[in-house]
Amino acid sequence: MREIYLLNDAKYDGVKNIGVFDIKYLNPKITPKEYEAVVFTSKNGVIGIDKIYKEWKKLPAYSIGEGTSKVIKKLGGNLVYEAKISYGDDFAAQISQKLFGKLVLFARAKVVFSDVGGILKSKDVHVEEIVVYENVCKPCKDFVLSKDGIFIFTSPSSVRCFLKCIKWNENFTAIAIGKKTAAAFSCDIKPLISPKLSIDECVAFAKKLSKSSL
Repeated sequence: MREIYLLNDAKYDGVKNIGVFDIKYLNPKITPKEYEAVVFTSKNGVIGIDKIYKEWKKLPAYSIGEGTSKVIKKLGGNLVYEAKISYGDDFAAQISQKLFGKLVLFARAKVVFSDVGGILKSKDVHVEEIVVYENVCKPCKDFVLSKDGIFIFTSPSSVRCFLKCIKWNENFTAIAIGKKTAAAFSCDIKPLISPKLSIDECVAFAKKLSKSSL
């Protein structure tokens, strides 16, 4: 069976983790307002806002997907909506009518690849964007990797940080969690896209590929 590597710290049987970036939580100033909802596009956004503004838990929370929803619930938030399609642009379109005219807190990363805030604003949602974390590449180090490894990329940052340090081998296989992550690769690397936008599905897909190589 081919080795499977996950560019993420989530643990799965038969999968090796490779850490190429860290999450750096920030401490922005936030002026409490009469927010009517809070929007999250990642679990790190939830963790980040929880460090600086505990009042978010009282607000109706809108989540981009299952992984983010789990953290909202774990930290005591008030989850009212989980996206049916977990892509940023689609998520914004889904919730724009529900949030029309409301003052909304959006806790996000420093660098984003979907203009969720911009789309909501264009739909007359009053969005205040608070940058609560950033992805920082780790210093490069030597990894011992299988020459035909299967690599799971869970964000554009994981692509950027991996390729910054590791030369791509034509016998490698890349699996991207979604379209935005797939678009982060250079044109000479053709990633496969997971059937569903979740790490669980990425891992299941990778294991099927690994077995089919026997």
